[in-house]
Amino acid sequence: MKRATLFFILFFIGGICFTYSQKVNVTDYQVPVSRATVFRFDGNWSWSQNGSTVTSNDARGKVLYKTFYSSLPLAWFLNVDAIGGKNLSLYNHNVKIDASFQKYFLESADFFGSAQLVLQHENSYRQIASDITVGFGYGRYINATALAKAVRIEGHLLRDNVIKGNLPKETMIAIANIIDRQQEYEEVYQATFETFWFDDIEKEIQKSGLIDEFGGVGSIGIQRMRQVLFNINEKVNDRFYGWVTSVGILIPTSTKDRSPVGSPNASLSGRYSFPISWDTQINFKIDVFSPLDSLYFKKYTVRMNLDFIYELSNRINFVSGYKFDYVKQPGVVAEPVHNLDAAFWYYIENNIYLTINSSFTKQGSGPKILGTSIGLNYNIF
Repeated sequence: MKRATLFFILFFIGGICFTYSQKVNVTDYQVPVSRATVFRFDGNWSWSQNGSTVTSNDARGKVLYKTFYSSLPLAWFLNVDAIGGKNLSLYNHNVKIDASFQKYFLESADFFGSAQLVLQHENSYRQIASDITVGFGYGRYINATALAKAVRIEGHLLRDNVIKGNLPKETMIAIANIIDRQQEYEEVYQATFETFWFDDIEKEIQKSGLIDEFGGVGSIGIQRMRQVLFNINEKVNDRFYGWVTSVGILIPTSTKDRSPVGSPNASLSGRYSFPISWDTQINFKIDVFSPLDSLYFKKYTVRMNLDFIYELSNRINFVSGYKFDYVKQPGVVAEPVHNLDAAFWYYIENNIYLTINSSFTKQGSGPKILGTSIGLNYNIF
């Protein structure tokens, strides 16, 4: 017990020392333009046989594409989530496309108008289900992944004795701004963009006066930059901070079974991200809908997502998520759906990860569903 207490105290003190040695926080990153793109493929296959009879021959694949652009006056988001698979001779799919647009009224204020289009199709659908939402909101959501990469580079340079101490906050933010402009460097310098990109990062480090006696980051510094910026031997998870909330009207434009679209719905949504530390991130999102007719708030839908990310090391990540769905209708017993999943991602090579997943699902009074799987994850870019 005493040893455990002593270990906890030393761990706590070490954490405090680390916190104060770092001169920049995630929330220090303020950029006029914030953008991110993720294109990912997951796949797994399982097979079993009992005697000469094949009892299981399952395949499952998932494509995830997310991109967004956020500036002081304008922001837009595009999410594509496609799942497909087979169980013996039965095939299934679920494709969802979510595109949204928001325009801030003033660059110095956080009020904005917004519009959103959602398209979805599954096996049982007779046509694509779609809806449009228009409304107003308040808040700001910032992508600080570039600053997280700058901090990871700084950590490597410290361990390799390339720099003499933690870089000043101004230097870290300047490096992050350069990292954020990767696409600009690629477009201007084409195949030679890395030379100019890394050179500008190195110049910012030199301005700090913390570079070693050789006057530059050297070959080891360049190698560490490439390692972080191109996901070589490690992965930097996305870092976000801030919050956005909005209210609006959701207008159904088509239904999955070609039935009448029904009344418009009032919608309330919110998104919040909090970076606990440079290794830990929490993301939260909630949506509430209710029809604008006699069933207003007698019938409603609540959807909530909560994600937790923890980087155990440069190669091993722990990712978990909780999803909650609740549909309330008059005269019908609502059955909330809870889904909890957790996964370890282990880096193998370049953009390939080995994933170990487990999941828990509970719907109303129904039985608990537990599952586990092993698969490969490939980040296309």
